[in-house]
Amino acid sequence: MIGTTPDREIVDWERSEDDGTPVYTIEYSGPVTEPKVQSSTLFGTSTGGPVPAEDRKIQLPDGEALPANELSFDADGTTLYVRHGGESTLGRIRRTLFPWL
Repeated sequence: MIGTTPDREIVDWERSEDDGTPVYTIEYSGPVTEPKVQSSTLFGTSTGGPVPAEDRKIQLPDGEALPANELSFDADGTTLYVRHGGESTLGRIRRTLFPWL
């Protein structure tokens, strides 16, 4: 589950829409930081390397698992805002110009 650790759990959450874009507001029992979604590397999972960003899924409180590269995050104290707005423009440009990354 996104943002949970042995010392931090979800206290409350809400799913809303902002201009047709799903936004999750998740309140935790302690301070939270924005998740880091690293770009893929030249080495895939078959070589023991990290899982490419387009293959990573993040599970949200309602049970939905969304591709990590389609989410944007904003942390404010104990609240994490998760916006599902499709792949970022930078991600689409990177995928088009550098498909091997």
